[in-house]
Amino acid sequence: MGLDPQDVAEVATEMAESLLRANILKNKGANGRSVIAISNCRNNTSLYDFDPNMIYKRVTTTLNQSGVAYCYVKNGDDSFVSGNRSSVAGENEVRGFLGEAKASSGPSPQYSMTLELIENANYIGNRTQKAYQIHMAINQIGKGLSVWEDIRDVNKLGKRAAIGL
Repeated sequence: MGLDPQDVAEVATEMAESLLRANILKNKGANGRSVIAISNCRNNTSLYDFDPNMIYKRVTTTLNQSGVAYCYVKNGDDSFVSGNRSSVAGENEVRGFLGEAKASSGPSPQYSMTLELIENANYIGNRTQKAYQIHMAINQIGKGLSVWEDIRDVNKLGKRAAIGL
């Protein structure tokens, strides 16, 4: 009754292709590509063990391979990146104190990507129908605009247990 990896892979591929077809990533950064930061995932389902990387990784891989966008690596995802940003932050404290120009720790993202999972359950006799919605949005940083959104439905039908839900 939950989201299985095949469902998630299919939805993530469809969303990545939809984003590329929309051709909305106009703000460019590093090497003429847009830079997208992975933002938050809101899980409004009973699937407490759902890993949003099942969607994010497929989408970011597609974007990176397309040549349209890079996806921003979070500090915790890569120890080299984390160490570099920490050293740049320390250097910038000194530069700020001395009144010098601050160093960059890498390209700034122009967009952020958010994900939301929504679940609705209906009980009809001894059957349970669960409808999951996967909503993804690309937001333009600094402008507060949602420049692209997609929502996909995944429906599951199963038998309800005799005791409990």
